[in-house]
Amino acid sequence: MRLVRGVTWLVVRQHRTAMWTLLAGSAALAGYFLLGRYGAADAVAQQLAGCTGPAAEHSPRCADALTAFQQEHQYPLRQPLQALALLPLVLGIFLGGPLFAAELESGTYRTALSQSVTRTGWFLAKLAVPAALTVLVSGLVTVTATWWWHEVAGPLGSRFPWHGWMPYDAIGPAAVAKALLMLMTGIALSLVLRRTVAAMGATLAVGAALLFALERVRSSLWPAVVTQWRGTEGSDRLGDSWVLGQGLLTSAGQRVGDLPHCLRAEDFQQCLARNGIVGEWARHHPPSHLWPLQWAETGLCLVLAAVLGLFCFWWTRRRLT
Repeated sequence: MRLVRGVTWLVVRQHRTAMWTLLAGSAALAGYFLLGRYGAADAVAQQLAGCTGPAAEHSPRCADALTAFQQEHQYPLRQPLQALALLPLVLGIFLGGPLFAAELESGTYRTALSQSVTRTGWFLAKLAVPAALTVLVSGLVTVTATWWWHEVAGPLGSRFPWHGWMPYDAIGPAAVAKALLMLMTGIALSLVLRRTVAAMGATLAVGAALLFALERVRSSLWPAVVTQWRGTEGSDRLGDSWVLGQGLLTSAGQRVGDLPHCLRAEDFQQCLARNGIVGEWARHHPPSHLWPLQWAETGLCLVLAAVLGLFCFWWTRRRLT
């Protein structure tokens, strides 16, 4: 008995090659992440005993053990995470771009619309199959990648900062939401441009611009915290925080930027003291902000994807002739 019927079954048949390729590729990648995660978990238990605290870096034995752990378990994770960060754009170009444009270009959509299926039913079926495939594929690889990253990033701390584009763009719910947003971008462009190659090229350009814009606004999606401390001889109290701004603090509590003339002074500390500097300040996102930032970005991407979905629905109903 078929699990899907009618237009949905036809859409599945049209995309069966891409579907099986994506499912096989994502399953293989997920298996690789799972094997890496269990290997890292064993290494943490056996090689890093007593070396997972904040003071581990100050111990020569722990520093060597962390370096060996990093080479063995973080480096193999880099390239898969970098590839995973590009997955949303790839799905938008190759799954969303041709989705409607191929049929509009060849005119075969008129055959489908001349049957008993309604225009809304045809649109929803065309949309549902690639959307479900996108969530399944991106969700599977993102969950397993996040599981491995969490096991590796915990002991490494600032050696593997969470706020870099890699791993941030390849982990958490935001990666799945970005894949849906890129898919909807490709679908919208395929409806408007009605040409497959043009839609794929435009998806590359618009999708890359959207991803760049998301990265630029990311730090503003959740309120940052400001930390002040006395002393100007350096401090590791920020740890693995995402530092957005940093400067000096006067005895009156005023925040100031750097003092360039003190950098050229013979005695840096005396120059700061003469200018009334008694401490430092930093505006930053601590590691605990990772998931609030992820969920905020997820919400933003889903809202944009929903807006594009409504636009596609309106275009199909009103402008598709």
